[in-house]
Amino acid sequence: MINVLSLGAGKQSSYMLLRALDGYFDSKPEYAIFSDVGCEPQYVYDFINWLKDYVKAKYDFDIIIIKGRDLMQDTEDYYSGKNRCGASIPAFLSGGGIIRRQCTYEYKIAPMKRYLQKIRKGERIKFWIGISLDEIQRIRESGTKYIENYYPLIDKRVTIDSIVNWFNESGLPKPGKSACLICPFHSNRYWQRFKKEYPDEFEKACKFDDTIRVHPSLVSDLYLHRSLKPLREVDFSFQPSLFPELIEECEGLCGL
Repeated sequence: MINVLSLGAGKQSSYMLLRALDGYFDSKPEYAIFSDVGCEPQYVYDFINWLKDYVKAKYDFDIIIIKGRDLMQDTEDYYSGKNRCGASIPAFLSGGGIIRRQCTYEYKIAPMKRYLQKIRKGERIKFWIGISLDEIQRIRESGTKYIENYYPLIDKRVTIDSIVNWFNESGLPKPGKSACLICPFHSNRYWQRFKKEYPDEFEKACKFDDTIRVHPSLVSDLYLHRSLKPLREVDFSFQPSLFPELIEECEGLCGL
C-alpha cells in the first residue's frame, strides 16, 4: 500500500505532514500532493512554496504540485461566452437555492485521482486526510476501490487548538486558512477578515462575483454571498454566518 498525503497547505494538513516526517505517526507518507485549482489566496501559495523548500532541505522530501485547469479563469470564460461549458461553482441563486457544485470534483479530486493512477501501478492507496478531531463529522469512505482514507489526526485525537499551539511553539511560519478565493461557502467572519487583511485579493473576488451575475443558461442572477448582494456591498458584521469558522482547510470537501 502506498501512503499519499493530501496537502491543502492549511493548518491541519501542513501539521500532519511535518509531524509525519518527524516520525509522530506509525508510518510516513511516500508522497504529499497539493492539488492546485488556480485560485487559492496568495498567502496559500506563499506558504506552500516555503513548505516545499523547508521539507526538501530538512527531510529530503518532495512535495508534488499538480494542476489541471484554472477554476477562476475557466468560470469567467464560460460566463463571458469564450467557453461553451465549465464546471459550476455552488453560487447562490436570486430565485432561491444554490447551483450544483462540480468544481471540487473536476478541479481537485479528478486531477488527484489521475495522478494516483499514474503512481500506484496496481497497488492500493492509503490516502492521508488532514481532518482534526473537531471535525470528526467530516470523515467518510473514499468511494474508490483502490483508495483507503486515513485520518491520522483523529487517531491521535489532535484538535485545531493543539495544532495552532504547536505552530506557535515551533517558531515555524503558521499557515492561513486554505480555501478557494471565490468559494461561496466562506463564513462572514472569513470575508470580513479577508477584506481587511487582503484588500487586493478581496477585490479580485468582488470582480469575479460581478462576472457571474448573469448565468448563460439560467434566469436567476447569481451571487457568491448568501445575502444575494454584490460581494463588495455586503455588511459582513451584520449578516449571520451559515458555516462554522472551525473549518480551516479545504480537503476536497470544501467545508461540507
